[in-house]
Amino acid sequence: MNKIPYDITFHPTWWHENAGIDFSQPFFDDYRVRMESDVKMRRTMYEHFGAYGIGEKDPQPRPLLGTDLLAAGYLYSELMGCDIVYQPDNSPQVVCRNLEADELDQVEVPDLDTSPVWARTQKQIDALLEKYGRVETYINLQGIQNIALDLMGQELYLAYYSDPDEITDLLTKITDMTLAIGKRFRALSNDLSGGVTGIVRKVMPENYLTSNCSVEMVSNSCYEEFLLPHDIRLAKEFPCFGIHHCGKSMEHVCEGYAKVPGLAFAEVGAGSDIAYVREHLPGVWLNLRYSAVNIQKETPDQIHENVRRMLELGKAEEGKISISCVGMDKNTPEANILAFLDACRQANL
Repeated sequence: MNKIPYDITFHPTWWHENAGIDFSQPFFDDYRVRMESDVKMRRTMYEHFGAYGIGEKDPQPRPLLGTDLLAAGYLYSELMGCDIVYQPDNSPQVVCRNLEADELDQVEVPDLDTSPVWARTQKQIDALLEKYGRVETYINLQGIQNIALDLMGQELYLAYYSDPDEITDLLTKITDMTLAIGKRFRALSNDLSGGVTGIVRKVMPENYLTSNCSVEMVSNSCYEEFLLPHDIRLAKEFPCFGIHHCGKSMEHVCEGYAKVPGLAFAEVGAGSDIAYVREHLPGVWLNLRYSAVNIQKETPDQIHENVRRMLELGKAEEGKISISCVGMDKNTPEANILAFLDACRQANL
């Protein structure tokens, strides 16, 4: 069997509790605060899980934009006019604009050269380039429908049927912005999806990974009609392309995902029918997501068995597979985290 990469990612409450990290606005807007926190975070991971190859004993500062140690999607929505709420022990929270379909003509593609929101990011880029000569870009790339949902809330799902032309125009604007930002990040680094999911940096760092979290809430026919064309636009611009689907029934949109040209990587949400996904996405690298909710309440023996079964369903013997548990919070027993890591290591023996 080929070696199976594995990884863990924590919710901000875990970091706040175990490393004293404050995720208020300076963490995201002041690169010096973030770099100092990043060193502490990687050292803390080593102190807890270093025996399993997690973290670093002597981490050195990294000139990073965003972070690959948690998933925090907000910047794209802020550029589209959403307010952001920062908290010491949480990721930035997007305040939905709750736009109606007849208000969508208010939404404009932001000019990154004049946007005050982007200016905060550009200021960090310029400072990091001047001081370190390079930038590691781990801003969460979000996803087309995720951003639309931040603009409209649940009204979006109704508007697919009542106002399809307006929704198509909105999704096109969001994709235009997403492409513009992605090109700027790609000019800085070929490793730019760590802010979506950390495991991609271990298995396919050049992959551009779009976040299709909310696609769990629409049918495959809706995905193919409204969203697939925009994922295809992204895939054409970023030929090594992937889809993050953290929903628990990825199988219901596999037929649509299979139509994305050259799809190279797919993240399979916990609870999905892994065998079905593997059958319909042959040759695609699958990262299997272990439930951060279930791991809190399961026994170590159950965790071992679940990891074994997931890898079996994903046909680990064929390669192109990894596994991760993302979003574990401060209430997750450390014994269970160790059981997950041990099960992953056992799979490689």
